[in-house]
Amino acid sequence: MKAIISFVAFVMLLSNAIAQTTAVNTTYFFPKDSLLFTRQTGFEFQDEEAFSRSQFGNTTMIIRADSKQGIFYFVFKKKLKPDGTAKIVQGDSDVLTDHNLYAFVLLEDHGGLLLKARFQDFGNPVYWPQFDYTNCFVADVDDDGFPEFYLSYMGDSDGLDAKPYKQIVYYNDVVDKTVAWKKAKATAYYPSGNEEDVYHVDYDDVWKAMPPKIRERSTDVLKQHAKVWEE
Repeated sequence: MKAIISFVAFVMLLSNAIAQTTAVNTTYFFPKDSLLFTRQTGFEFQDEEAFSRSQFGNTTMIIRADSKQGIFYFVFKKKLKPDGTAKIVQGDSDVLTDHNLYAFVLLEDHGGLLLKARFQDFGNPVYWPQFDYTNCFVADVDDDGFPEFYLSYMGDSDGLDAKPYKQIVYYNDVVDKTVAWKKAKATAYYPSGNEEDVYHVDYDDVWKAMPPKIRERSTDVLKQHAKVWEE
């Protein structure tokens, strides 16, 4: 397996960090910041009503985004399956477990949290999806007042099939709160042993229709990940 930026190092780098742009301010919270998260937001880090631990597993990261369209929470969760197997990849310290991934985009609304978008991917004993936390963030690159939510993750697996790295963008450009959010996806495939496989990226129609600046930011994520993968 290629070198991957460690999640621990990322936590040390970004814990409690605030990244500011003209349109959206973001704050990162990790499990060790759970009390601080509650003090600053009034919500629980393992909120049982909006994203139940028993149903969706442990919260691994929350990004709070203060934008012109309101206060959002980008919640990431990982649920180990009962009796889930664990596999240590030779030559790598990462422990790969049988687990499911979930993520939620929630809007603060009248003292509660309103679900705007939901992500899930289910692992199994030979497939281990892993969030790329360094490339999960909230931004407003086109400065239209509507934040975009960038979710990136790797689908590692046994076998020689190409490994997919998915870059997903959740966004909306309509003030009406009843309008469904859009989900755009680009998938990069990394060869993993099959001689006929070559690195390539597939884009869905929603991704192709995104505003140019958002497409550019998504493309930057793919390029950055490919560079790290090659190191």
